Amino acid sequence: MNRKKVLISLLIISIAIVLGLAYRFYSIHVWNQNPSKYYYKGNALYTEYDAFYYSYYAKAFNEGHYKPLKQDPLRFYPDKIATFPPVIFMISFLSAELSKLLHVSIENLSVYMVPILAVLFVIPLVFYLMDLGYPFAAFSSSVTGVLSLIYIARTLIARLRPDCMNLFFPLAIAYFLYLSQFRKPKKSYIYAFLAGIFAQLYYWWYMHEGIILAFAIVYIVSFGFIEISEKSFLHIFSFGIYKKRWKEIVIFLISANPIILYMGIHNAIFLINVYLIDFFRPTMGVFPNVFVSIAEAARVNLHYLAKLTSGNFAVFVASLAGLALFLMFNYKKFLVFLPLFFIGLMAFKGAERFAMYLAPFLGLGFGYVFDLLIKPKLGKLTNVKNVLVGLFAVSLTLIPLAPNIVIAEPKITPQLEADFINLGKITPKSAVIWTWWDYGTAIEYLANRATFHDGQSQIYPKTYFIATSYSDSDPKIAYNTISAISNIGNTGIEKLLKQKNSPQQIRDKIFNGQFNAPLKRPIYFSFTGDEIGKFGWINYFGTWDFKKKKGLFEPIGQLGNCREISKDTISCGLNEIDTKEMYLKTPSLKLNINTLAIYNDKKLTLKSLDTGGLYIDIVYFKNSKINVYILQQQSFYSMFNQMYILRNYDQKYFQLVYNNFPTMVLYKVNKEPLK
Repeated sequence: MNRKKVLISLLIISIAIVLGLAYRFYSIHVWNQNPSKYYYKGNALYTEYDAFYYSYYAKAFNEGHYKPLKQDPLRFYPDKIATFPPVIFMISFLSAELSKLLHVSIENLSVYMVPILAVLFVIPLVFYLMDLGYPFAAFSSSVTGVLSLIYIARTLIARLRPDCMNLFFPLAIAYFLYLSQFRKPKKSYIYAFLAGIFAQLYYWWYMHEGIILAFAIVYIVSFGFIEISEKSFLHIFSFGIYKKRWKEIVIFLISANPIILYMGIHNAIFLINVYLIDFFRPTMGVFPNVFVSIAEAARVNLHYLAKLTSGNFAVFVASLAGLALFLMFNYKKFLVFLPLFFIGLMAFKGAERFAMYLAPFLGLGFGYVFDLLIKPKLGKLTNVKNVLVGLFAVSLTLIPLAPNIVIAEPKITPQLEADFINLGKITPKSAVIWTWWDYGTAIEYLANRATFHDGQSQIYPKTYFIATSYSDSDPKIAYNTISAISNIGNTGIEKLLKQKNSPQQIRDKIFNGQFNAPLKRPIYFSFTGDEIGKFGWINYFGTWDFKKKKGLFEPIGQLGNCREISKDTISCGLNEIDTKEMYLKTPSLKLNINTLAIYNDKKLTLKSLDTGGLYIDIVYFKNSKINVYILQQQSFYSMFNQMYILRNYDQKYFQLVYNNFPTMVLYKVNKEPLK
């Protein structure tokens, strides 16, 4: 690449990086204007659940508790299959070391580290496209990639997870593989070696060996396509081609680490099963598939996909057309990018999380259209026509992306972070927390307490049984479930499945107390405010019908701005509740109330007409604030509503030990049912 190409490349890279950082760091300005919402005791609140997972490992590493391949004492109790990874994740390692070096908390470090790392992928991408001679494709692909709505949302401040470099490493691997194929010997050997080194770094970063194996396979096969014969397609398997280029192949395979490539076989099978076969099925194995409840795994339509990537449907369509043309004319020099491109194409299958991989390629296609229109020669870029077309291309790239200003919002409130820290003080060190999976690693990180499942282990049958303890109306069944899972764990469930027990039979045995035994460790049932919004899905899994392969999706509604305007009347904005006449009046409807539960000053009052109608909870606070919840019959009698919202529990099985509703309500599960 000549000097002028390098200078233009550096200019494009600089523009993309500056824009990417500006859009992400804007959140810091907003956060500093309202620190009580975004910080707890000076530490930033994480904007991603998985951030607690990587911070947990960083903390364990700093404290000397990280033991590779040894059992993790806080994860996936009571099963002994959760181990520390063989190598600490690079993002956890960097967080641990940089936090010590810079004397800042891991949380505050993530505010700056994540956005900075997130924009680095433009470097190999721009150099690759400039090497091909496509400056507009280089500009559009880098800017679209860095400013796409999906990528901004997944790489915001304090969002400590591998997404921030999941474009950089694959693009760097592909770029060096490309150079190894189209540079002279000796130089090609160096590039093959560098590609292997970046493959090892990528493994350290993400630990998905299957993707690295895909790069190796595509790299080997692509040599045949590069020198494909017009006479025979089978020429790609010619021994002569591989005899000529065997050194580059061997250098890459060795420098990428053959052990990683071998492990990639098993990982590739796992990834295919999870993301291509089981991802959208109602069940994963024989139990309900929790992936259907995860927002980032949700299906998206084309218009929404366009918004997430190109920012505009017209630009999205033009980008696809341009990308098709690019592949038609440059496929030989694009082959080694196919593994990453394929991941991006999975966004069309439905999961929005893959759209971040697609965005740079769409930008490539859009910019390539303008490269074809003016066929720029870098020495004639000052030509008036070229300048005007160039400005038009830049404008059409930027205008749809300009509105993509996203303010990072924490996944945890300062109050809940305080409660989780307090959880580590009010429970014994041997305690295990029974709760929904989203805050599993937050509890492990902040409270230093064990959990039954978390955001990295929610796909196992254990999650289904935890859901039943929220949705069932019988405290005895909830207790039996907790006791059984505490004693046999997921390992016991898998054993029962191997013994030809159906999931229905296993559920019945657990509900009936067949596996009950005195609890070996103190168990605490924790409810948190976020679960109100998630209860619809929790209940869906907890009420699962194994024959129909679906459950009851019954979300809990909440009315805001509620206040008491008379003894028997509560006003909630435009809605009004008459607690004497038992009706809810909206601007357009008057709805009967079947059952009314009023929780005030630690006392629960029930009123029922035993007729058709709504089920409503009214919760009073000491500061005169009132929360109103609207439920259906099944959700009203669920353990979640009774124990969490109404604090109505059976002392034979549970003891209330901490009541900070709605932030957190905590029960101790009795070692054995009281007589």
